[in-house]
Formats: sequence, structure tokens, C-alpha cells
Amino acid sequence: MVLELALLIVLGTSAWVFQGTRATAERVGSHSVPSIQHVLAAHAALVEADQAAVASFRSGAVGLTGPGERYQNQIALAGQSLTQLAVDSIAGAGVGQSIQLVQGQLAAYSGLIEQADAHFRKDPASVLATADLWYASRLLHMPDGILDQLDDLLAVEQRALDDQLTAGRMAPGWMAVWIVPAAVLLGLLVATQVFLSRRFRRTFNPPLIAATLAVLALAAGMSSDVAARRELTATRQAGATLVGVWQARIDAADQRGQTMLGEAVAQACPGACDDLAIAKAAGESPAEETLTARIKDVDGHAAAAAATTGRLVLLLLAALIAMALVPLGLYPRIDEYR
Repeated sequence: MVLELALLIVLGTSAWVFQGTRATAERVGSHSVPSIQHVLAAHAALVEADQAAVASFRSGAVGLTGPGERYQNQIALAGQSLTQLAVDSIAGAGVGQSIQLVQGQLAAYSGLIEQADAHFRKDPASVLATADLWYASRLLHMPDGILDQLDDLLAVEQRALDDQLTAGRMAPGWMAVWIVPAAVLLGLLVATQVFLSRRFRRTFNPPLIAATLAVLALAAGMSSDVAARRELTATRQAGATLVGVWQARIDAADQRGQTMLGEAVAQACPGACDDLAIAKAAGESPAEETLTARIKDVDGHAAAAAATTGRLVLLLLAALIAMALVPLGLYPRIDEYR
């Protein structure tokens, strides 16, 4: 009876821990990691769009093609990323409100760029076009502006990922919930076989030996749960590296765009707009290949974590086999004793 109860406890805790890891791996791979990437993609797209708009006004191409195809593509990409973020994020209801705020600010930004385009077409020498362009860029860069809002969203998504990997059934202590009952069960099985061997003078009890092997197989199979947790930890670490690389590319592009904007302002009103001038030294931008490799690294760890959690049925089958073998090993000895 005690062995059967111990087997039931091990069966229940194994399923509980394993299911928790699998659910977390699925959420991380399909929601948390994509959400972080959506925020970064939106941030990068808006910086690229702003740089493209400034370049178009500086070159005068805006008079023929407007802010340009590159600007339009990046604005569309930013909008798509925000829409996907609203779908994938599981960081709480506040995320939806923040996304709506960013989308509203983005519409205001696009309106200012269109207004600058209209002023430029009327008079390429008009200071109004440059002023609208400057105000549009300030809408991105000012405190609590669009880029600040995206930084806040990124922090929220990163905290959500950290919480998923450190709280609930993913907390380090949860493995003890399974390990302790499994160790007790193995000890009981060994002790029972030793007792039966001494009491009935029979060295081997094949059903109990098979049950012990089934429990050992269950314990070995649970190593895949440990591997999944390691992959999830690696996902978080690779994600932090990805954020750093992506942010460096964003900062470098932003610095180039802001430098061009400062030059455009200085050209539009030399000596009269010094308080509006912007000048930033362009930093080094990580190569596109580096960014791609980091994205693949994060996605690879997340996929590996999900792949290692697909053995639950086999583990439960091993536990059920052990539960069936224990009575086969004990009842003959009980009848013999009677």
C-alpha cells in the first residue's frame, strides 16, 4: 500500500512538474520571445523611417517622391510589429493600452511628416517644412515620446519573460517536489526487496526489480525536463544578448539620422536655429549578420526547450507500469506468508 501511494505521488508530481515546464516552453516560444522581437523591430523601423524621411528632405527627393519608399516601408513595418505585439504579448492588460498610445503618437508623427512634405512642395526653401520635420522627430525622441514608450514596452516584456522562468513551477525549488518523492520511492523499493530476500530467502523478485527499473527510467526521462529548463535559461541569456546587439544597431542608425536632421536645421536657418540643432557622433553598428545570428540563437534555444518537453506520455507510462508490477511482486509473497 505504501509503495502504491508513493508511486501515485511520483506519478502526480512528475506530471505536474513536466506539464509546467512544457506550458512555459510553449508560452516562451510562441509569445514572450516574439513579443520582445516585435518591440525591437518596431523601434528599429521607426528610427529607420525617421532617418529615411530626413534623408529625403535633405536630398530634395521629397519634392518628387514624398518621404520615399523606404520611409513608407519602415512605417508599415512598425505598424505591423505593434499589431503583432498586441496579439502575442501576455505581459498584461497594460500592454494593450501602451500599444494604443504608441499607435496614436505614430499617427501624429506621420501627420507631421505629411505636413512637412506639403510645405516643401509649395516652397522648397520654406523653413516650415524643416520645422515640421524637426517636430516629427522630437515626437519620437522627446521624454515619454514614441521611442521611450517602446523602451517601456520592452522592459515590460523582458520582465514578463523573467517571471515566467523564475516563478511558479519554474522556480528552482519545484524540482525538489519531484526529486524527493522519487528518491523515497526508490529507497522503499530497494528496502522492500531486501526485506523479501531475507524473509523468504529468495534473492531476486523479478516484478519488483522491473518496477525499480521502470522508476529509474522515469527518473532518467525526467532529465529532459532539466534539459528544457536549461534551454529556457539559455533563451533568456541569448535574448539579453540579442537586445544589446539590436539596440546598438538602433542607436547607430538613430545617431546618423539625428546628425542629418541637425545639418538640415542648420541649413534651413543658419545662425537662427541654434537651439534646435542636433549633432550626434555616429556609433559603430553591429553587422546585419551578427543580428541575424543572435535572432537564430534565441529562436533555436526556445525551440529546443519546447522539443525536450514532448516525452510526458512515455514517462507516465513508465510510472503506470511500475504501479502494475509492484502488486505482482508482493502478492505471491503475501500468499506464501499466509
